[in-house]
This record gives sequence, C-alpha cells and structure tokens, in this order.
Amino acid sequence: MPGKNYRYNTSANGTHLVLEKTNLMLDTIRSIDKKFLSSFAIGWVETNYPNVGWKGKCPLPLCPSNKRNHGPKDLPAYMVSGRHEGYVFHCRCCKTRLTTYQLLITYGNTDIAEDYAQERWDAGELCGGGWTCPLPQKVREHLLNEKEKRRLAYQLADQQRKEENYRKKYNKD
Repeated sequence: MPGKNYRYNTSANGTHLVLEKTNLMLDTIRSIDKKFLSSFAIGWVETNYPNVGWKGKCPLPLCPSNKRNHGPKDLPAYMVSGRHEGYVFHCRCCKTRLTTYQLLITYGNTDIAEDYAQERWDAGELCGGGWTCPLPQKVREHLLNEKEKRRLAYQLADQQRKEENYRKKYNKD
C-alpha cells in the first residue's frame, strides 16, 4: 500500500493537495487505532452502535462530568469512527474533540504516540500531510536530511554554472 496516495487539484484559487483515501486505508487506520486505544480505554464500555467504539468517563481533569456519577447509558465521553479517518474522542460535557494521536499524546505517553505514528507509516504511509497524524520523528528527520542534501546539490550546481559562465565571459581563450 505504500506509495503516492495524493494528487494535485488545480482550480481558480490555485493548486491544492487532495488526499486519496481508500476503504482499505481507512480500515487499516481503524485497526491500528483499536490496537492502541484498547490499552488506553480501560474502564470504558465497548458499544455495539455503528461507528462508536467505546463509551466512558472523560479523562480530562477539569471536565464537569467527573464531579458526578453516571449510569452505564449516560456516559459523557465516547470514541467515534469517522468516515474519513480513524477513531475520534468526543466529550459531550466539556466539548472536547481529539483524534487518536492527540489523545495519546495528551493523556498517554509521547513514546506511545510516536509508536502509533510509526505503525501508521509502516502500514502504508498513512500519516503526514493531509492526515490527522503527523509524521514519525525518524521519518521526519530522514526527509529533512534528504531535503538538505538536495538543497546543497542545487547550490553546488548553481555555483558551478556561475563559475563556468564567468569563465566563458571573461576568459576568451
């Protein structure tokens, strides 16, 4: 599945990057989300509703819902599987909406969130621009190193071109 999963769309306002998301990509993202959220959603209830994964209490310490007890049908927080991405956390009381990566980085561990991003990258480059998960640190560093190498190569070629043009102009042998 790795490869080009985007295209450029040209309109009157300019050129825009359009991400091509297939059902296979979205199913892969949902399965990775379930894997990482199953350890996070301890104490949450798994639901049978379509597109709703879990229901439970909001993990935010300042959420007003944490001050009262809730029945099993009245839990304020839930994880929804969106149409265009993986699971998204919602809390009805504090109006919080977080993607899986944001939830892992905020309430989990940065190492867990980095592992999550790396697994999405390994599954088919399902993170980065256009996705709700940024590039893993290793990939980001690799791409920046490649960009720096290209910049230096263009700079060297430009310098050589200028020197050759100077020799042609002033050294008429």
